[in-house]
Amino acid sequence: MAFSDKMNDFLSKGLAGSRDLLAKAGAQAQTWGEMGVLKLEILQLKSEAEKASARLGNAVYASFVERSAAHISAEEPEFKALLRKLSDLDSQIAEMEERYRRLGGSASDLDGAESGS
Repeated sequence: MAFSDKMNDFLSKGLAGSRDLLAKAGAQAQTWGEMGVLKLEILQLKSEAEKASARLGNAVYASFVERSAAHISAEEPEFKALLRKLSDLDSQIAEMEERYRRLGGSASDLDGAESGS
């Protein structure tokens, strides 16, 4: 085999290896991008859940203190709507956290982000 043939063979193998490496790096970058988007969406949903929880607390407070209610029920329209909203948000958060873990993220990643805000 001539030197030029050996060089062409070497370069061809090098280029093929580079293409494989770039394809793997591109796939990993896409995964990290998806994880970043999921993490942001999870944080937004958690923030929305905290606000809904605060609204529920305010509504309960208003019932007991401002309206002097002796008791309240989860079936009251105001409470029922807020409880449904919280339940829906919890389900969405759990689903997104599972997707995040399937992509390779850990629960501690999400906990760390939560405490950093």
